[in-house]
Amino acid sequence: MPSKLHHLNELERILTDKEKTNQVLLAFYKQFKVSRLLKPFDLIKSKGFLISTLIFILCVCRLRGFNVWTMQRSGYFGIFKGDENTLYRLLNNPLMDWRKLLMSFAKQFSIISKTHGDFNSHVKAFVLDDTDLIKTGKTIEFIGRIFSHVTHSYPLGFKMLTLGFWDGKSLIATDFSLHSEKGKSGKCGLSKKEQNNQFSKKRDKSAPSTKRVRELNEQKTKTAVSMVKRAVKNGFMASYVLMDSWFTNDYIIKSIRTIKNGAMHVLGMCKIDKRQYDVNGKTMNSHQIIVRNERKNSKYSRKHKSSYITIVADYKGEKVKLFYIRYHNAKTWKLILSTDLTLNFTKVIELYQIRWTIEVLFKECKQYLRLGACQNTDFDGQIADTTIALITHTILTLQRRFEAYETMGEFFRETHPHLL
Repeated sequence: MPSKLHHLNELERILTDKEKTNQVLLAFYKQFKVSRLLKPFDLIKSKGFLISTLIFILCVCRLRGFNVWTMQRSGYFGIFKGDENTLYRLLNNPLMDWRKLLMSFAKQFSIISKTHGDFNSHVKAFVLDDTDLIKTGKTIEFIGRIFSHVTHSYPLGFKMLTLGFWDGKSLIATDFSLHSEKGKSGKCGLSKKEQNNQFSKKRDKSAPSTKRVRELNEQKTKTAVSMVKRAVKNGFMASYVLMDSWFTNDYIIKSIRTIKNGAMHVLGMCKIDKRQYDVNGKTMNSHQIIVRNERKNSKYSRKHKSSYITIVADYKGEKVKLFYIRYHNAKTWKLILSTDLTLNFTKVIELYQIRWTIEVLFKECKQYLRLGACQNTDFDGQIADTTIALITHTILTLQRRFEAYETMGEFFRETHPHLL
C-alpha cells in the first residue's frame, strides 16, 4: 500500500529549531500544569528530586535527541545538579506507574483541547495497532526474536501494542504494552545460554511493573480489550474502535460490543480466509460470497475508483456489514468489517482512513523521538523510555495543533482512500 507519510513533517520543523523547542517546553509546562499533574507521583523520589523535575528533564532529553548518557555529557543541563544515575533510578523503578502517567497526560491533553475548540461534532475513535521495537542487546531483560511483517525477518525486539484516541483532529496514545513472541521452541528464538545471560531482577507482586511483565506473554487481543476498557474507565469514549486485519476477530468484536451496552462499534480490515458468515441462512466464507455476488451485486465508486460489494451477515452471533473492495487494476479484493449496519461504502472508507494516523504516530516517534532506540537492559527501563517518547509526542501534538492551521488530522482527511 502506498505511503503518504513523507508529507507529514511538522515534527521536523519543531525539533530542528532550538528556539522553537524552548517555546514548546515552556508551553508544555504551562498548558499541562505539570507540577499538579505529577503531584501524585512525587511520593516516589530519586535522591531528593521531585518526579515532575525528572520527567521534565527526560522530555527535554527526548526533544533534543539525547539519551540520558549523551545528555549528561553534552553540558546542556548544567543547571541539573544530579547525575545520570538519578535518572536511571527513576526509569528502572518498579514502583513507578508509567501507564498511569501516560493516561494522565492523555486526559490533560483532552481537557485542554476541549477548552480551545468544540469537537463534539467530530467522529471520535480508538485506534489499535502494533509495531516492532527493534533492539540489539541480547542481555536486555525478556528480549527475544519477533517476526517483522515489514522485513519478513526475525530481529531481536519487542512488539509494541498501542491504543490511540482520535478526537476528530489529533491522535494521541493513551496506553501501550510490550509483547514477546515465544516461537515454536518456546524460547523466543534464543539459546538457553543467551536467556540465562539476560538481566533479571525480583519484583514485588503488587508493583506496577509486575503487571507489565505479565503482559509480555498475554494474547494481544486480550490486552487490547483491557486497554479499551481502561480508557473508557478514565473518561475516554468513542463511536468506533478501528483496527487492521490482525485484530479483527470474534473475540474482539464481542468484547468491544459489550462495553457500555454496545455504545462502540468495531470497524476493521478483515482477512479473506476460511472464516464462515451466515448470509440469508446460508453459511459461506469470503471467497464464496465474492463469487456469488461479484457480477450481479458489485457496484462501482468513481470517487474512490473501486468496485465494492456490500453484504449484511451474521458472524458468530454478531450482526456485521461486510464491504468487499477491489481498487482500480487490483486483482484481489479487500474486506472491511463493520458492526455499524447504518454505514455506507463512502462513510466506511472515510472512517477507516483514520486508522492511518497511528502509523503516522509510530513513524514520527521512531524518527524524531527515539522510540525503540533504548538499549536499557532493565525491562522497567524499556517501559519508561517508551512512555517518555509517547508523552513527548503528546506534548508536540498539542503545540502543533494550536500553532498551525494545517494540522496532521486536517492533512490526513485530504489523503486518498487507497491508503487502505
